[in-house]
Amino acid sequence: MARTITTLAVVAGLLLTLALPIYPEGLEPSILAFLGLAALAGTFGLAQRSARYELAIMAPWAAAILLGILVGSIHNGESQQAVEDALPYALFVLGLVAGRGIGSPRLALRIGLWVCIADTIVSLVLMESFAPGMRSTFTYFKITAGLPLVGLYLAAVLRETASGPARQRGHWLLHAAIVLVLVAGILFSVSRGMLLGWLLGLAVATYVRKPSQALLAVTLVLLGMLLWSSAFAEFGAEYLRLGQEETITGRFREVESAWEGFVASPMFGEGLGALVEVDGFRKAFVHNMAAYHLWKFGLVGCVLLALPLVAISRELRRHPRRLRALAIGAASGVLGYLVTCAAYKTYYLVWIYGVVIGASLTYFAELARAKAAAAPAEPPVIR
Repeated sequence: MARTITTLAVVAGLLLTLALPIYPEGLEPSILAFLGLAALAGTFGLAQRSARYELAIMAPWAAAILLGILVGSIHNGESQQAVEDALPYALFVLGLVAGRGIGSPRLALRIGLWVCIADTIVSLVLMESFAPGMRSTFTYFKITAGLPLVGLYLAAVLRETASGPARQRGHWLLHAAIVLVLVAGILFSVSRGMLLGWLLGLAVATYVRKPSQALLAVTLVLLGMLLWSSAFAEFGAEYLRLGQEETITGRFREVESAWEGFVASPMFGEGLGALVEVDGFRKAFVHNMAAYHLWKFGLVGCVLLALPLVAISRELRRHPRRLRALAIGAASGVLGYLVTCAAYKTYYLVWIYGVVIGASLTYFAELARAKAAAAPAEPPVIR
């Protein structure tokens, strides 16, 4: 019963994210409903032992948050902002626990994929034109959350683990169409960080799976860029904003201000609720996840935040290389993107990350059990 409720709450929460604002102004009814579903899924997910195990693994995060709030109060940080700063971490844990306690992990992953596809299609449909200089972010800023990166991972996992009719030629065409839409969403967002994350994730996944293929692919790409350097330069200037440094220089100023706060208090940072002044504006975040965490948590807090993620990644060791490659590649791509933007503060995105990670681990475990059950029993040894 608990697993069914968890599954229903997760599916409803995933679908609701399509209607949520990326920058909320107060607790709107849709946001309250989303928070309620996240709490419901996490609570019933704890009925499973695997979910309780993941919650225990995440215990250092609780210490980091409490320490961050304490340090922030010492540095006269804003209490309301401290709560907002802590919310993404709580939502990630709720999503992770829900994903580990879910009854139908493949269903959750499929719903997550279609949510990513829908988000991408909306961003493309709302574009006024596809001419150079146009970006989907002009008319649909929610695409900056980076869901196409999540969708590419989900499409790859579902395709890799498909069996029977799902591996027929028609389904190959559907998979190719899905990948094409998601890649188009990345390209037409003209987000250099998202493009970097996609390429980084692809390279890491290929290397983990087959290092020789990764080396060959990198060699061919570099050779192609050398032969057609002028064409690539023109494409980059027209479509990828290469040479346009206004946004980058502004973000560097943010990072410099955050770095100054970290240098002033390197061990514990300036705490949750801290604000930084950039170009006359007081900001609670910067467009760089690494700088943000050093600024607010310091070295001690960053270590506490990193420990559970290392423990979760070690759970992949018992699963096949092809699945490990997809998971590690996706994680690398997402981290590569988050280092260049402020999407790590997007409340519904971090919950989706937690759900996807938890549901993936649950799904991989189910596949391992099914494989073990289908394996022929070893004959008894006669002595």
